[in-house]
Amino acid sequence: MSNAWMNVTITGDAGYVRMHTSTNDDRDLGYPSGDARWTDEFRPTEQQPDALARALALAGTSRTGISGIVVTVHVNGQQV
Repeated sequence: MSNAWMNVTITGDAGYVRMHTSTNDDRDLGYPSGDARWTDEFRPTEQQPDALARALALAGTSRTGISGIVVTVHVNGQQV
């Protein structure tokens, strides 16, 4: 059986961020259950003036989740 994975690629700075996410576990089951891709955009808000920090807070860092899904996070080309 192959492993579930999620790749998150964040590009931008404090003023504007794009976060591209792709996975082979779109039903969040911990094993491959279908491919999905989406893009989120972040801009500063009064409550969260740093768009990059906001995206990083949502994405977290590269890790293996409790279900075994391998999550890889890149920020401006660098794995975190």
